[in-house]
Amino acid sequence: GLVSKEVERRSIYSLVSKPVRRSEVVVGKYLGLVLTIAVNLAVMAVVWYAVLGYMSWMEHEYFKQAWDAPATDPRMLRAVYLIFVQLMLVIAIALFFSTFSSPLLSAVLTFGLYVAGHFSADLKNFDVAVGDSPIRYVTTALYYVLPNMAIFDVKNAVVHAQPVPAGYLLTTTAYGLCYIVVLVAAGVW
Repeated sequence: GLVSKEVERRSIYSLVSKPVRRSEVVVGKYLGLVLTIAVNLAVMAVVWYAVLGYMSWMEHEYFKQAWDAPATDPRMLRAVYLIFVQLMLVIAIALFFSTFSSPLLSAVLTFGLYVAGHFSADLKNFDVAVGDSPIRYVTTALYYVLPNMAIFDVKNAVVHAQPVPAGYLLTTTAYGLCYIVVLVAAGVW
């Protein structure tokens, strides 16, 4: 609701009348939200590691032997990092929708894309169920247009001490940044 509320209250006009471009306003809003999320996520990660450290210190040895990875394994920060990239993408989606719709509609559309993004792999495999139907082309197009949110979810892998390669982190980050750039540019436009 950041952009739409300012347009609704007409406070954006006093801001745009200054030597500030529309792109600077939208990108500034985006970066401010990303910084807020980064601070919140950092605080939550510190508290999470503190709780895990406390659990590791207080639990019995036979209980700790069942863990796949140590409680305070720094490799879990890879999951936190990809959650941050995913949240940056969600912020870009929400900001894009808030530039032309109401806060409620923006929230609904953002949530819808978030959920659809988690099931986009099912869209790719949908052609097996429908065969040569024209629906197959629609679902394939949706698969390539919708952001794939499932690729950011590596929580199970890091908790079970499965490797998450640096190359995967880089390609997933690049994927997310490409979508972010397109969405913020569309929001500016």
